[in-house]
Amino acid sequence: MNARRRSAAPQHRLLDYLLRQQRVKNDAALSRLLLLTPSSISKIRRGHTGVSAEVLLRVHEAFGIPIAELKRLEREHLERARLAAAHAPEPAP
Repeated sequence: MNARRRSAAPQHRLLDYLLRQQRVKNDAALSRLLLLTPSSISKIRRGHTGVSAEVLLRVHEAFGIPIAELKRLEREHLERARLAAAHAPEPAP
């Protein structure tokens, strides 16, 4: 896995959090609520792109979650990912 995908990988956790906490049925329904294309959600979930400021703003507007809370969640997820990567065994050459 390359460094770019590894750093973006925890981004999907915000999507999982929203699905669970807001009781949204699936990614397609989430994309409709956030006024995003399904491919935008898919790219975040697959780690091809991160959660942009625009996406955070749309989450705030759709669900009323304060931006500070969203940023805190994002930092927590990134820190967990860093800790996991630090303790992960090195791949065999």
